[in-house]
Amino acid sequence: MTAVIYTRNNNDSAFLSETVRRAAEDMSVNVINPEGTKYFRVAYDLVVVDIDGAEGMEIVLEYTERFPGSKIIWITDDPYFAKTAIRNHIHDFITRPIDASWFEHSVREAAGMIRN
Repeated sequence: MTAVIYTRNNNDSAFLSETVRRAAEDMSVNVINPEGTKYFRVAYDLVVVDIDGAEGMEIVLEYTERFPGSKIIWITDDPYFAKTAIRNHIHDFITRPIDASWFEHSVREAAGMIRN
């Protein structure tokens, strides 16, 4: 299984990567700092988007359109985008501050769905 984490925050990057690896031990994790043009060529099993606002929404929408089988967890500081998340059937929508236990639970749940 494969995962990708989109984030610009190095502290979040380390926390999110470690949590994904702990919650889904057989998952390989890539971290992308989305600067400039974004390329969506690879279908990852799990996509964690730790980007706020319209840019985060753009990444989420692109993945749901191109790779509908990917499980997406979107982390943002703006609860306004929850409607977009619900309409696009993403796996989970988490607002900051991140609840570590909830994030880990969400990753475990997504990994279980991917395996089945």
